[in-house]
Amino acid sequence: MFARYTVERATSRWTVAMFYGMINIAAVNALVIHGNNMCKDQPEKKIKRKYFLLRIAHDLVTQFVTQQYTLSTLPGNIKTVIVMCGFVSDSEENTMQDPKDYEVI
Repeated sequence: MFARYTVERATSRWTVAMFYGMINIAAVNALVIHGNNMCKDQPEKKIKRKYFLLRIAHDLVTQFVTQQYTLSTLPGNIKTVIVMCGFVSDSEENTMQDPKDYEVI
């Protein structure tokens, strides 16, 4: 099931290869559980594995990327990519404050 969309990469370290395998197994298990839960509620709404993996990846990095976006030392071209990828909207871009701007309680 995961031969087509896999996270495995060529590596000579067996620990990394085993980690990639566990990520693949976890993704397949999550898709099966998600599919069974969705079939009970909405049988016509089935998600493809590719889009499911993209959604998982996006959800896993969103908090980290938005936190990095607030750093003043982050280069401008990386901030532009973060906005282009949709992690931060244009309206949030103008209203986000640095941690030093928050009031101390």
